[in-house]
Amino acid sequence: MLKTLLIVAFLIYGIPLWRLRYRWRSTVYRMTSWKINILPWFGKDTAALFSNRYFKTAGERRMAAQFRWYLLGYFGLLGWIVWLP
Repeated sequence: MLKTLLIVAFLIYGIPLWRLRYRWRSTVYRMTSWKINILPWFGKDTAALFSNRYFKTAGERRMAAQFRWYLLGYFGLLGWIVWLP
């Protein structure tokens, strides 16, 4: 029962991730097209997770920090679901 509730929470928690990921990728790649969500480029994404070199303004750095914390919570919840029997 707990695992089912966690899976539902995981799915609900993942909905804002689409918007955050779009903001993240459009900032990293400096594109505003919707196609940025489906393009298979991950080199800069991965580098941007561990540095601030792609974020120039304070607002972009704040968005990057928010995305990193959100992603940490997302993977934490996923780990908890996988860890449970």
